[in-house]
Formats: sequence, structure tokens, C-alpha cells
Amino acid sequence: MKRLAWLLMVLLAAAAVHAQDFRKKMSRFVQQTVMEQTVPDKRAADTRQQILIAFVQVEQTNADEVLTAYGCKKYAQLNDICIAAIPLDRLTSLAQQPAILRIEANPCAEAQMDTTVKVANILPIYTVDAQHQAFTGKGVVVGLMDIGFDLTHPNFYDATGTRYRIQALWDMLSTDTIGSSLPVGRDYVGQEELLKHQHSVDSPTQTHGTLTLGCAAGSSYDTPYRGVAFESDLCLVSNAVGADSIYIAPEDRYKFTTAVDALGFKYLFDYADAQGKPCVASFSEGYTPYMDEEDQLYNDFLEQLCGPGHIIVASAGNAGWSYTYMEKPKGTEVTGAFIKSSQNNAVYRVKTDQPTTFSVWVYQETDDMPYFCRSYESTDEQMEDMLTDTLELGDKKLTVSIVRYPSAFDSSTYLAVLLSADEPLNQLPPIALTLSGTDCHAEIFGSNSYTLTSNGIDTRWNAAQANHNIVAPGCFPSVICVGSTTHRKSYRTLDGQWHVSSFEPGIVSAFSSRGPSMSGDIKPDITAPGVNVLTSMNSHYAEQQQLNDSHMVAVSSFQGRNYPWCAETGTSLSTPVTAGTIALWLQAKPELTPQQIRDVMARSCRHPQPALSYPNNLYGHGELDGYRGLLDVLGITAIETISQHQPTRLHIVPQQGFLQLLFDQLPDDDILVRIYDISGSLLMKQRLLPSSLSVSIALPHTLHGLYAIQVNSSEPTLTGSELVRIP
Repeated sequence: MKRLAWLLMVLLAAAAVHAQDFRKKMSRFVQQTVMEQTVPDKRAADTRQQILIAFVQVEQTNADEVLTAYGCKKYAQLNDICIAAIPLDRLTSLAQQPAILRIEANPCAEAQMDTTVKVANILPIYTVDAQHQAFTGKGVVVGLMDIGFDLTHPNFYDATGTRYRIQALWDMLSTDTIGSSLPVGRDYVGQEELLKHQHSVDSPTQTHGTLTLGCAAGSSYDTPYRGVAFESDLCLVSNAVGADSIYIAPEDRYKFTTAVDALGFKYLFDYADAQGKPCVASFSEGYTPYMDEEDQLYNDFLEQLCGPGHIIVASAGNAGWSYTYMEKPKGTEVTGAFIKSSQNNAVYRVKTDQPTTFSVWVYQETDDMPYFCRSYESTDEQMEDMLTDTLELGDKKLTVSIVRYPSAFDSSTYLAVLLSADEPLNQLPPIALTLSGTDCHAEIFGSNSYTLTSNGIDTRWNAAQANHNIVAPGCFPSVICVGSTTHRKSYRTLDGQWHVSSFEPGIVSAFSSRGPSMSGDIKPDITAPGVNVLTSMNSHYAEQQQLNDSHMVAVSSFQGRNYPWCAETGTSLSTPVTAGTIALWLQAKPELTPQQIRDVMARSCRHPQPALSYPNNLYGHGELDGYRGLLDVLGITAIETISQHQPTRLHIVPQQGFLQLLFDQLPDDDILVRIYDISGSLLMKQRLLPSSLSVSIALPHTLHGLYAIQVNSSEPTLTGSELVRIP
């Protein structure tokens, strides 16, 4: 809703800026901030100078000189892209400087264990011995930017509740800013400061970050709901989403943009670099990109920020069942789709590489004959400022407003089309949008709030598609984008009731957003379990809100306070599961790059629907297989005799001087045990016929460190490999 309101302001005041030569330097949101300064009732309530935090592309040799001359404060610079605080009354004059190449920002994003790690083939990475784990995230920083953190939850201590694991938090909404060098809020470092702060400012109304952090790295405390990288160090950023506007003073609203989120990612990586550790940053938020070109500097900044040991993982979004896209291929004369929106206003975006005719068809409810068809040529000069047309629909009216603007990066033309009425658009007669022109390739983009659909009243306009709805920044090439699969159909609630979901198990979740991205890239990159994930909840949120009992699965008592655990669903949960798994891979190989991680995924992911080719726009490279990925990272897949799965009825516990084999039931036949080092050398092998459920194998005293144990048996459930760390 908030992004729609901003776009409406752009349309209503477009002429004020659109005629200026420097307009191409500004993203649409930045233009809107300029326009709002001319609207009296949109100005701040007090007289303090308003600040926009934005990306600024500037000639490198002049960056500091130009920014300083216009009263800007620079917070970061990667090559020619800066993140700076810009006084709004200097924004227009700054954009007119030749050294300034581009100014971009977009409004902030929105928010999107036990069974989960089993499905993702992650749990077998750990041994069952609590003292000697193989890969647990130790030596890696899991960075997480989200909202609603409970800093006191026992899930963020170690499993014994004694060692506190959160190292630092930047709370962007904190008003305790005296002495802070950050553009908004302040940070809290060390156990004493963090526990004194207790929770992020937005905790009374948000719990999302406590859920996602638990998935990525929770220790489980006294529950079975352990996260993935449960011995990692934790560094957090509590950012702001649209729902956090109640915590933001009106005069500060332009400070909370995608540029500040980019600084949040940099904060996480800077902390990890200071500790000499790799970092994976998890981000379970996103927004519908206005157009990819509006996010170019955000994309470029993150691309430069990522690299060896710097990995960003982001949600694909939950718009999988939303028909948000329509394409008119070149060579096709006309294509169309009906609109669907419960709002009074909707903005559809048209992209075309050649002149096209955009038409609005309105139909009578009881007849397949339209009231009329009104057509608009994309070359119409009125669209340079704004074309406005009112369509009479009996006793109702539909207003069509269209602004044309060129791409700043290619030869494409965009139309922002605002449809507005005095009532929800769904209550008007059926409305279809069409694009025509044989020589053009044209597309229409909607969003979760204003979608496209088909309607039997005119079957010609049935081109709506449920794809192209990956949110940003997951749609950026440098970011690992995660969709959701479904596995847990049911769970038992705290009051003993069974909660059963309707999602089809074993495949991509119906809600998981589909690619490609708006720029045509295959997205998501990977999928992971995201339905009925059991994790920790913010206790401070639970005190303020009416909780849904059907979501609650447990309560832990810790230091005189009760802490809830719950079941949640969404790509918000599959994202930290993937980030936690990448943390384990970084523990094995700290210098991994985003592309190398994608390569590991390509070689190790499961293919839930074998008939599809991979990668694809449903699953990316497939479904996460943490253990196979880890074997690939270590290079152990080169050992031909090593299984890429674990035995399901056998647990291997390393001890000093021996291995303990624990069987669920006695084997019917003998087994062969082989031990390899990670270079692939066979160190020892032993065949045995177990006579009890616990068998010990003596080891040479020289064996210390990481090894692969291969077990072979005539029984498939006892055959497999295990990674162990021998003390």
C-alpha cells in the first residue's frame, strides 16, 4: 500500500519534474521526494532539515568534493557508487551537477528445525555427540537483517543456556542516537549492552526476526527445534519495513530506504571482517521492484559488496499464486488479460521495445460485448507529462492516468498506468488490458495487490501468467534467491491438537514466487523447506499480541521468563535455512564466492520434479541438499566409494581413540566400515558383525580432525557416509 501511495504521488505530480533535463539521473522514488516538497500537506510537521539517504553514482575523483559542497554526508563508497545522506532542499541542485551520474533509492521492503533440517539433508552433518560436532557454523558469522528481534531468547545462547552468541545489533529504529555514527538508530555491541536493550524497538508489533534467526542458527535450548548453524556467531541488523512506520518520525521517513538496507548488509560484513571470519547474510524481506532499472545502483552496490566469504541470501517472496505478468511476443498482433484488485487504485507497468497500442476494455456483466474499448498510443505526447482519461461505466467511473518515461539504461519505453475509481476495482464491470502491435515485444507487470487474471466473458484475453514476481533484492544476480518447498504437512500444537496444512508435499510450495526476474534471469536460485517450520518466537511480541494457539508448539522457561516456540510458513523460513547451510559450507571453505556456491548447488541439489530441466524458474537448481553440498565443498565427492547420503538407522559418535556405532536395531548381516581423510586417502577399514546395539571401533592415536566414515551393508538403511570430527 505504501509503495502504491508513493507511485500515485509520482503520477499526480510527474509534470513538475519530468520536463527537466536532469530527470533521467533520478529514480522515480527520488523524483517523488522532490515533488513532495511542493505539496504543503506532505511536508514534515517540524522545521528540521529533511534528509534522503540514497545511492549516488558519481565520478570517483570528484565524489567527496561534490557531496561535501552540497551538504551531503557519505556513509559508504564502493568504486563510483556512494551511499549518502542528501538534504532534500539540495537534491535538485546536486542532480544538476555533471559529476553526478545517477541518484537512486526505493522505499523499504516488507517481511515475507527439526523436521526442516531432516528434509534438507542437514541434520546428518552433525554428529549426535554434543561435544565433537563436524560442522556447526563455528568460526562463521551468520548475519541477519530483519525486524522483531528478541535478544534475550535462550535460542540465541548455546544449547546449555550459558554462552551468549549474539555479538552485535544495529537497531535502526532506536532513538538513542547520541554519539552514533550510523545514519539512523545506533548499534549495541557485547552481551551486557545487548541484554540491557532486550529487544529491537519494533518488538511490540513484530516477531519476524526471532523466527528467522532461530531457523538459521538457533541452538534449540530445551526443545528439538534446532537451527542449522547453531554454533555460529550472530550479528544482527533490525531494519525498518512499511509496517514499522509507527516508529518513524514524519521528518525522518526519507531516511529509511533501500540505501540504508544496503548499509545494513555492509554492517554485517564489516563486523565479520573485523573478526577475520566469513559471513552469510540472510534477508527474509523484499519488495516488488518498480522496474529493474530503478534498482540498478542497489544491485551494483550489493554485487561489489559480495565476494569471497561475503554471501547474501534473500527471499524469493510469497506471490507464487499471483498472476502478476502478461507478455505480448513480437509477431503477435494483440494480447490481453483482465485486471483483479480489491483496491480503489492500481498501477500496472508496461514495458515495450517499440511503439505499442495500450487499450482498456470494459465489459457488461451479463453480456460478452464490451461497453467500449479505449485505446492509447504509447507515442502520445500527452504521456510525456501525464495523460488522463475518464471512462463512464454506467453510474460508475474509471479514471486512467498514464505517464511515459524512458529507461535510463536501454532503449525501452515504460508506461506507468494508474487505474482509479471511487470503489474497489473488483466491484466495477470486468476490465481487460491489451497490448497490440505486431512489431513490438511488450509486457505488463502487476503486483500482489493488483494482479491479472482471465475471464470467460472474453476468452481472447487469457494471457495472465503467475511468474515474474520475484521480489528485490532476491531478483538481483549477486544475491542467492530462495524459494520454498513443502514437506511438513502437520504438527502438534501446544494444547495437543494436530494442525494439518493443505499444501501438496514434496514439491515447490504454491505460494513461493516464480521467476524469471523482471530482467529475465532464472530465479530463484534454490528452494528449501518453508512450510510449518518450527522455530523461536519473540516473547516481547507474545506479551503484546493476541497469539494464534494453532501456531504454538512449545514454551521454554529461562531466567524467570517464558519463551514461546511456534510453527510458521513462507519463503521467509526457507531463506534462513539455506543461509544456515551456507554457513556450514563456509566453515569448510571460508573463501567461497556466491558463484561458487551456485556451482555447488548445481551439482548437489535434489530435483523434486525430474521431468523438468534444471535450473528453472520454479526450483532454481533444485531443492537444498546440505550434506551433498558439504561433500562437494570438501571435494569428497571425488571418492567413488563415498555415499552422498547418510545411514538412517545408524549413528556414529567419535570419541578420543575410538568410534562408537549406535544402531536402532541389530543388523541382520555384517557391515564394512572404512575411514577416509578429506583428501580421499583410505586410512583404515574393518568388517564386523554387531552383537549389540552399541559397537566401538578402536582408532589409531594419530587420527585427529575431520574424517569421512563410509558404512556398507546389505541393508540400505545402514549404508551411507558420515562426516565426523575426531578429538
